[in-house]
Amino acid sequence: MPDENEYQKVLELISYGKFDEAFKKIKPMLKSEPENPGLLLDAGYICANLGNFTDAIKYYEKTIEMVPDSASGYAGLGFVYNLQDQPEKALEYFKKGLEKSPDNALIHFEVGETLLEMERFEEALKSYYKAIQFSGSETEVETLHRIAQVHLGMNNPDKTLEIAKNILSIDPSYATIYYVMAGAEAMKENWDSAKSHLEKYLKYSPEDVDAKEMLKHIEEEMSK
Repeated sequence: MPDENEYQKVLELISYGKFDEAFKKIKPMLKSEPENPGLLLDAGYICANLGNFTDAIKYYEKTIEMVPDSASGYAGLGFVYNLQDQPEKALEYFKKGLEKSPDNALIHFEVGETLLEMERFEEALKSYYKAIQFSGSETEVETLHRIAQVHLGMNNPDKTLEIAKNILSIDPSYATIYYVMAGAEAMKENWDSAKSHLEKYLKYSPEDVDAKEMLKHIEEEMSK
């Protein structure tokens, strides 16, 4: 096992997105324990976030070699292929991960993310609801946010707003959802409400270019 203090530093660096530093720290650990599945998974994740996809794949494949039933290894490969804009290949590996761990909420969530990007909305909904089913309340708000996005993509603004209000009842500080609410109200041509939601969102994300463009469009509609 690696030194616990040093390993915790690696995890801390990962949590802060300091992947270059994390990789420098984990390298000597891997050298001394090249067949440690936990270290291999961490190294795969670090490399994927650094854009070093070849090494990320190598580490995840090595994990699966060491632990053939490693759902996390397959999920990692799915993550890497998603980053490379290969969603079908990503889904292939996520499916293998779910074969090993059918109740894995994280993999169901990642499947939903992939399907949402592909605009396969009905399938995405099923995956997100499975993620909630198996994760409980821990990631409920984030997953409900995605479900609201799916309904917006399906041109269901009323359902989108219903879910968004539910999110705010669970976590009133979850400001990201105001962007989705603005989109739903704009779809209904409720421009005043759309503008109000968007202004709330921009207080928390003032640099969001897409939100600024949406606000400009809404104000143009209001001036007609």
